[in-house]
Amino acid sequence: QVFKLKKSLYGLRQAPLKWFEKLREGMIERGLKQSQQDPCLFLADNLVAVVWVDDVLFFAREEKRIDDMIESLSEDFELKVEGDVTSFLGLKIRKFEDGSFEILQTGLIERILQVSGMIDCNPSKTPAAKLPLGSDVGGNKHFEGKDKYSSIVGMLLYLAGHTRPDISFAVHQVARFTHNPTRKHHTALKMILRYLKGTRDKGLLFRPKDDEENSGLHANCDADFAGLYEVERKDDPISVKSRTGFVIRLDNCPVVWKSKLQSLIALSTLESEYIALSQCMRELIPLRRVLSDITHAFGLDNVAAYAHSTVFEDNNGALQLANTGNLTPRTKHIALRYHHFRSEVDSGNIVVKHVESKEQVADIFTKGLTDNFIYLREKLMGW
Repeated sequence: QVFKLKKSLYGLRQAPLKWFEKLREGMIERGLKQSQQDPCLFLADNLVAVVWVDDVLFFAREEKRIDDMIESLSEDFELKVEGDVTSFLGLKIRKFEDGSFEILQTGLIERILQVSGMIDCNPSKTPAAKLPLGSDVGGNKHFEGKDKYSSIVGMLLYLAGHTRPDISFAVHQVARFTHNPTRKHHTALKMILRYLKGTRDKGLLFRPKDDEENSGLHANCDADFAGLYEVERKDDPISVKSRTGFVIRLDNCPVVWKSKLQSLIALSTLESEYIALSQCMRELIPLRRVLSDITHAFGLDNVAAYAHSTVFEDNNGALQLANTGNLTPRTKHIALRYHHFRSEVDSGNIVVKHVESKEQVADIFTKGLTDNFIYLREKLMGW
């Protein structure tokens, strides 16, 4: 016999969608509007709600605004009110008296160190060696802890993607070899763990500054042209691929970052830098729209700092191409898809500016640093 359900049941494939539709209906009935940029973001006057499955975070200028909304929602939903947020989805939130706060994953770091047997290891000052990590063809594939390699990398990816942008490059390197790691890759993995041992009580520090230079939504982007050429086989196409690295910051606080090999093989440093710039813009442009929704909800539409965003680039060729759009025989082959942000630059919504290479924060996402790592990490993380 086949039965037709009158309502969704927990555990069915459609259940999560039906639950979200029910929650969305309840939010809209109470005056909240769903953001067109992010379906899990709901906004009203002086109130913002962020939804993750059945967890909801409310933000408002006055606590009474949140209390009234919770009281209204409790009429249709069975709610568990946690009060002031101290943790969310495994992230610990530590607040300070000056209004700043820090997001940490100390518990996850402790678990990683325990699982890997590195809880008593000696700390390292940097997470990655200066030389890039290659495939190590013919390397020793028999080493202690190989069975835990992919599991540890998975936990590190979650850590690097949420609260620790300073290890993004190092983690992405070791993640490339989860299918067949060698002792060399395991040594690189242990270097990350030794670095975490010395910084396990650190996280993302949100301490907005009043100065105009650091206010608003800004980005740094960089690229490492054919960085794997010396460590990969010359007949392997990946040896000539470049790496993109960028970070987007709101009031000097990192909110989005990435370290990733480019899918297209760039033919010059200029091209690799321009591709990195384009990939950064793909994250920055929709993020500007989300910020516009939030500032409008709190009546901050006229704040000058949010009127435009600045992207800092250290390659003069990419800088000129981004600002003028003038193609030359060396750049006319660059695919049209990478020019998508031109209208934003022409309108002044986004400004592309030059930054000195030694001040380029995004450098930390493209290569292993030794001498300059601590300085750039302080500029990025605030510690």
